Amino acid sequence: MILVYGDDSADERRERVCAVAGVVGTIMAWRSVERQWIVRTNGIPFHAKDCDSDQGDYEKFSHAENKELYRDLTTLVVESHLHGYGLAIDLIAAKRVFPKAPDFAYYRAFLRVMQVMKNCARANKDVADFTLDMRMESEHNAGLLYGITKEYEPEWSPYLAEKVTFEFARKNPRLQVADLVAREVMKALDNYIGPKKRVIRKSWKALRDTGRFDAEAYSEDWFSDLKKHYTELEEKVGFREQDYVKWLNDRKRQHNVTNMFLFVRDMAKRDATDAGRIPKL
Repeated sequence: MILVYGDDSADERRERVCAVAGVVGTIMAWRSVERQWIVRTNGIPFHAKDCDSDQGDYEKFSHAENKELYRDLTTLVVESHLHGYGLAIDLIAAKRVFPKAPDFAYYRAFLRVMQVMKNCARANKDVADFTLDMRMESEHNAGLLYGITKEYEPEWSPYLAEKVTFEFARKNPRLQVADLVAREVMKALDNYIGPKKRVIRKSWKALRDTGRFDAEAYSEDWFSDLKKHYTELEEKVGFREQDYVKWLNDRKRQHNVTNMFLFVRDMAKRDATDAGRIPKL
């Protein structure tokens, strides 16, 4: 089994960029990093945003000390045997192209990270075991999305563990590693589209140059292309917006993220029945 630890990151107001990253490795690779991580952080649970901006637990340290810690932890990951992938989403572009669409950025990114890690597991003839940072606002829906994918995507199911685990990052150094990578993926896009353009961060360049860490960005072109082919996508997945509206009305429910995923689950059940994968009762 390969172990995947995932976390998300966003700009200060969660208005421009959202990113999700997954870091994957064997149990031996993770144990090696974890031991060194605990020693270097000296008992302070690492949080990339706070360390990078001299906030929270890092207010009492100098800017130079915090930068040195961030650099040392990045180097630790660079010199490890871990691999990582992240997806950053341009929230402004998404809103501009789909102004009435609900905010699914986190779940879109999470699903893409799942796909990449599933592909990694398949390439290694193994199973990916996911652990995510525990967040009240997304834990239920992320678990629901994982369960739907595990149960109704036959090409994915053999390479995903039975369920996703949620833990607090403050108590788990491996999730703190994922937090660092997620921030780097987020900042890579934010520095490109943000109000103040900046050159590539040295920390992200060091991770990327290993050839073991990669990232994608969904921005204007990606969302415009999605809109252009939206009708084709509806035909491919087998349901349209009016089907969802009818589903809500029949069940006297309001639109929200959870109900959207439950609708997708029911459509997946329907398709599984039609394909003979589960019996009709």
